[in-house]
Amino acid sequence: MNRIMCAICGSENAKEIKRDFEAKYNQTAVVVENARMYECESCGERFFSSEQSRALSRQIKEHVRRQYGLLSPEQIVAIRHKLKLTQEELEELFGLGAKVVTRWENGRVVQARTADVALRLLAIEPSSLARLRKETTRAHAKKASAN
Repeated sequence: MNRIMCAICGSENAKEIKRDFEAKYNQTAVVVENARMYECESCGERFFSSEQSRALSRQIKEHVRRQYGLLSPEQIVAIRHKLKLTQEELEELFGLGAKVVTRWENGRVVQARTADVALRLLAIEPSSLARLRKETTRAHAKKASAN
């Protein structure tokens, strides 16, 4: 087992363990089974290395996607590529902020159900993309003329 120093008591008796970990993501309770973490044998403190923390964060978000039946990051990428859209174009089409699609695709953020449904509909009926673009352009023009 890999041992590191405890940040709480300074002991070098911290060892890697696996334990179930409970968390919440956007009000959704999640239990990650056998999450990797460190535990100090001297003071009992449990903590995560940066690598363990990143892995746990990914596992939590994967759990939420599975629980709600949402597209995986890989499926989002595949749909976007099928539609021949850049990340920026998809953000513009859906009225999202910068780098939101990047975060969906690298698994750092779970997409909202509405975005998930819109992606699925575009995957089913790619011909609707042109109509959606036209409608989005019209809405932007209308908003700009109102200002």
